Amino acid sequence: MKRVLVISYYWPPSGGSGVQRWVKFAKYLPSEGWQPVIYTPSNPEYTAVDHSLEADIPAQAEIIRRPILEPYGIYRALMGKGASVDIKSLTAGAREGEVTEISSGKKSFKQRLSLWIRGNLFVPDPRVTWLCPSVRFLCKYLKEHPVDVIVTTGPPQSMHLIGEKVHAKTGIPWIADFRDPWTQMYYLKHLPLTRCSWNKLYRQESRVLG
Repeated sequence: MKRVLVISYYWPPSGGSGVQRWVKFAKYLPSEGWQPVIYTPSNPEYTAVDHSLEADIPAQAEIIRRPILEPYGIYRALMGKGASVDIKSLTAGAREGEVTEISSGKKSFKQRLSLWIRGNLFVPDPRVTWLCPSVRFLCKYLKEHPVDVIVTTGPPQSMHLIGEKVHAKTGIPWIADFRDPWTQMYYLKHLPLTRCSWNKLYRQESRVLG
């Protein structure tokens, strides 16, 4: 049986739309002669939980969970108790004129600082902190447990940066699955991005698409 490494931030018990595609793909891959190997965080920040999706994970799947260090504790401290940790979720489905923590014109200094840090220090997204640890781990893992192809699914787009570097170091074929745009993502307009940060986003996108 061939093996496919799927790098995904979202995996059951995560719920929501981001997890659906590759859970369903993984469900049927063994019948097509492919063993799914899922690489996902062991301590992610989920905005929704759906344990029912765990029933779709095939018995042949290998699940690798590794810790991720995310900056959301700092974000909550700056934005206020109870603030959502997911910028995308703050604007998802928002109607014109609807006020959210991000789109509101009235923000405290701490909130403005938090958004500036999020937009300019964590490019393309806060999960970029997982990039270097994941590349080190996966390159070592793949020497002992080879796969035939690597798939990354995003957002978070940082998953594609992991795939890019692992592909460059190992030569294993790599497929980037985009569930949403990168530089055209709607919530970016709510972040005070500098020109340098925009340029970095465009360069990252171009490398992955190239």
